[in-house]
Amino acid sequence: MSDLRIVEIADTIGNTPMVRLPGVGGVDERVSAEIVGKLEYMNPGASIKDRVAKHIVAQLESRGVPRDALLIVAGPGNLAISLAMLQRRIMCLVPERTSADRVRLLKAAGVSDIVRTLDGALPGSPEHPVEIGRRIASHQPGAVYVDEELGDWDLEQCYNELASEMLEQTSRQMDALVLGVDTGNAATHLSRALKAQRPSLKVVGVEPSNSAIGEQNIANPLARRWLCEDIGRAYAPRALSAGSVDMWIQVSDNVAYSMARRLIQGGIFAGPSAGASVAAARMYAMSASLQQGQRVVVIIGDTARNYGDTLLSDDWMLAHDLLDSRMLDELQRKQHDQYRAASIEDLQLPAAVTVSEQDSMGVAISLMAENDFSQVPVTGSGRRLIGYLTLSAAQTLIDNGTATRSMPVKLFMLRFAGRATLAPGADSRQSGAAAIASTTSARKQYWLITPETPLSELARFFETHSVAFVTDASRKFCLGIATKQDLITFLARRHTLKY
Repeated sequence: MSDLRIVEIADTIGNTPMVRLPGVGGVDERVSAEIVGKLEYMNPGASIKDRVAKHIVAQLESRGVPRDALLIVAGPGNLAISLAMLQRRIMCLVPERTSADRVRLLKAAGVSDIVRTLDGALPGSPEHPVEIGRRIASHQPGAVYVDEELGDWDLEQCYNELASEMLEQTSRQMDALVLGVDTGNAATHLSRALKAQRPSLKVVGVEPSNSAIGEQNIANPLARRWLCEDIGRAYAPRALSAGSVDMWIQVSDNVAYSMARRLIQGGIFAGPSAGASVAAARMYAMSASLQQGQRVVVIIGDTARNYGDTLLSDDWMLAHDLLDSRMLDELQRKQHDQYRAASIEDLQLPAAVTVSEQDSMGVAISLMAENDFSQVPVTGSGRRLIGYLTLSAAQTLIDNGTATRSMPVKLFMLRFAGRATLAPGADSRQSGAAAIASTTSARKQYWLITPETPLSELARFFETHSVAFVTDASRKFCLGIATKQDLITFLARRHTLKY
């Protein structure tokens, strides 16, 4: 029988899977060696820092630090997330480039305060996280400053466990380890542990372009910013032992983010730092002329789910020029070329069938059932479009006794908002619409959709909406109803739909 049982969250840290990457995002193109990924993002806190947090918590307990002591944690945010997961009080210092998604996760996890620090602050400067953290700790009785880089924590056993897992999973057949470098702890301890068992193994350190870690203890105050989180420094961190890394590879943001998107398409939901590491593994395998039978292991240490506003956003990727040429072509085709300047008028939608707000719920339900509609537009005085009613909501309201078939639609319809309710930052094409899960007229925003609206814009609308009510430019009359199925049918007619 398998050893499946209820455990504490800390007991689920470690023993992450190792998977083959060839075939994922073109990783194996022109590469003879096998490239495999150690999926550290599959730890419960979704990063390799869960391992570090578990050992730090154990050392805090052995030092007699109270469980409710405030921990002031410096870093990109993953360590703070992991410590918060283990139920510790956290104040977090994160670089300016830390994604908004990660900051939101930190807040949701109960982190008391989040302090942004300069991306390129050098050691000893007042703006460096160490100096800021220590100043804050000095004014917080009982607070403990936590920074992996300072050597205050014994992390040897932490990384020895990770090294043992990798050796077991590869049957000790490892020719190279590729990993992103930030604090230097992982590179130092893994290099030591793995080379003790595999002296010929090469350790490849990965950092963003413009980072200065590989310059070996030469601080570079002119290091420019980069977008890739979790790796890179404007100086070589003190926790990085000389000689622990055999080769350094710098990876541009464009390559890192594009590879991360390719990994996601291949089923590996990894963040940009993992994209950089996998790209670097390819570069190393080709430059070192590794052959069939040799194996490169890549640490995939962070999850794509921390980057909803950045890595996972097509608009953001386009705005920051982070898509490689092939992905850019694919996206442009998806957004524009497949519709070939067509508009909603080309969908040839049937004329809209509506009900009045004075009509009964029974009339509306019968109309939708007879016409196989899932929703019906609702009109007010002068047949002006004022909202809509869904079949599922109407039936539920009657089934649970909230409504009766004789009651008027206006009491339960989903009501459109007025023109003056534009959301902050919305452009002039947007106007209010109703969409609620309850029986009252709560409201949210949507685009004005007319027969002239391009289908490329309608496709973007359907990324967050299920149905579009097509109106005249004044948004007075409902002319038709469009769904994503109408787009799919249109593309099928044009023979451009790809399966």
